[in-house]
Amino acid sequence: MQLRNFLVIMSVFVLLSISFGVTIQSGEASITRDTGIDPSVDGPSEFFVNETVSYEVEIKGHFRTEEGRFDAREADNWTLQTESTLEATIEPEEEESFTSNVFTVNVTIHEEGEGKLNFRASCGKEDEMAFNEKEFQIFVEKAERTSVTILNPTDTHIEELQVALYINGELKAMQTIQDFEPEEERRVTFEWSKRGLNPGEHTLEVWTGRAENDQEFNKENLVMSRTFQIEEETSSIVYAGVIVAVIAAGVLIFFWYKSRRRKQRRPW
Repeated sequence: MQLRNFLVIMSVFVLLSISFGVTIQSGEASITRDTGIDPSVDGPSEFFVNETVSYEVEIKGHFRTEEGRFDAREADNWTLQTESTLEATIEPEEEESFTSNVFTVNVTIHEEGEGKLNFRASCGKEDEMAFNEKEFQIFVEKAERTSVTILNPTDTHIEELQVALYINGELKAMQTIQDFEPEEERRVTFEWSKRGLNPGEHTLEVWTGRAENDQEFNKENLVMSRTFQIEEETSSIVYAGVIVAVIAAGVLIFFWYKSRRRKQRRPW
């Protein structure tokens, strides 16, 4: 009976341990403050550590005063405050305007991880204020870096030369070398992400050539080609389950051994 009760307790413990490791990710959310004010945020949700990105925030919607209902664009003053749950440099953190309901905020995140940007927008007319907030979810990671040396082996001055980074045959990044002198060397560094790539072997190539636009590139000379491996990650939940299972097995073996020793010592 004691062994059966112990097994039940351990089973409940294993289930609680696994469920405790599950995390719930919340998406973009809006915090209403009894107003129709709506901060509209335009900017990336994924970028690299120490990369500076710009967000355009437009205060839209409407609010009510004693004089009636006003569109946010009709306000005579606007204020925007920005903060992040990650370590960040935000310029400006707070800005006031008497001419426009559109703001530009530059954000630099100094640590990797998942976090949020919070934009608190307010506007007023005739000494009456209304405000609302919007949380914008972001994901920041450390960039992979690939550097290559590009040589102009000709005796001709090249006004522009495009250098492109491909992963598995897909164009990922492109840079332009300008005023490339004969026999000159230039160092080009690309930043890219492994996010979205499946476990296994992948091919990275750097080409020089001519760019038709931001999406199309005519390959001419292969500068570098290499492969890299992405290992399959085992989730922390699986690790926790394995550890708990090992501990439970050890405890069961201990009690089974102890129970068997008692039976061997029992007088008949």
